[in-house]
Amino acid sequence: MNIISSSQNDKIKYLNKLYRSRNRRKEGVFILEGKRLIEAALAGGADFKQVFLTPAFFKSAANEKLLAALKLEADLIYLEEKLLKETASTVNPQGILAVVEESVFKGQDFYNKADKILLLDRIQDPGNMGTIIRTAVAAGFDGIIALKGSVDIYNQKVIRSTMGGIFSIAIRQKLSQQEFLVELKEKALDHELLAADIEAEEYHFEHQYQSKLILMIGNEANGLDPQLLTKAKTKIKIPLAGEIESLNAAVAASVIAFEILAQALKKSN
Repeated sequence: MNIISSSQNDKIKYLNKLYRSRNRRKEGVFILEGKRLIEAALAGGADFKQVFLTPAFFKSAANEKLLAALKLEADLIYLEEKLLKETASTVNPQGILAVVEESVFKGQDFYNKADKILLLDRIQDPGNMGTIIRTAVAAGFDGIIALKGSVDIYNQKVIRSTMGGIFSIAIRQKLSQQEFLVELKEKALDHELLAADIEAEEYHFEHQYQSKLILMIGNEANGLDPQLLTKAKTKIKIPLAGEIESLNAAVAASVIAFEILAQALKKSN
């Protein structure tokens, strides 16, 4: 077993580069840290490029099944535990991390695959982004579009917040607003376009949702861009008691997404 001990090793240098968003996008990959996320990626059919692990992780009987599956997917690269901890972004990376290829969905293929889509306009907080993705999966959504100005979905904090949800939903990010609006006219003709808007007249539970839809959620501080609002077929709001003027973006997305799920379940019964 060849064990890497130096941070000057070319494989470790490459791994360190991938912790920068620009380099990840250039390579079309991202990093997973920890056993649970890697298991979720395997279950979701992710394409593994490299797996880095410590000898202790390799020798543990509890990891035999996972390692057998990973050997079929990618090269296993061994490194000292101290070096893994220095490289990883988490305090306890659990002895394993992996480089995984981004799933790429483009144009018509994305809209054919995704009936229910969340469009996120400049969502900048990693925790909010991760929670929204996790919620979208739980509420039966098939797709996420994160417009330019949003936090990188493959940021480590976002990935951890999704609890593996990124492997259960089609993801597109870094689209410009104009690119999305062109696609809306050309490729998403069957999708109802909805906007969460505190100025709307209709409450979220009053609207009867179509089976194919795009729900737009705006920036935590400023809401949706006015140009997106003008394109929405329907604007909906969540009722608020007391003197609170608005909800956190992740909370608002959750409330509306689960109302959409509830209506779909009622129709199916």
